[in-house]
Amino acid sequence: MVIKEKVKKVMDMESYTDRNGELRQSRDLILETEEQYPKEIALTFSGANCKLLDALNIGDTVEVTFDIRSVPSKTTGRYFTSLNAWRLNIIQSIVNDPTQAPAAPVTVDGNVVKPQ
Repeated sequence: MVIKEKVKKVMDMESYTDRNGELRQSRDLILETEEQYPKEIALTFSGANCKLLDALNIGDTVEVTFDIRSVPSKTTGRYFTSLNAWRLNIIQSIVNDPTQAPAAPVTVDGNVVKPQ
């Protein structure tokens, strides 16, 4: 699935140990919908994809490709849903600090474009 919204917040990197004992990293991106009653949406980037969030500024308009996964709780039977993002494209960049250079655009395949 694909969503196109504005960046509200980029969370810090989190490290955790998976059930196989391997160290993993994840980072959440919080988007805000542009409608009468805005909603916040949290998408999780994992592993090497966490670096895609380094180029973002609050207020940037981005297009994020993600998968939806739901897993049942072993104890309650309730389902927990996560949005696992794996591609990021900056549609419009906003520079919050006039002394700061604009963020480098990220291509559809997730590579940061370097100025020539």
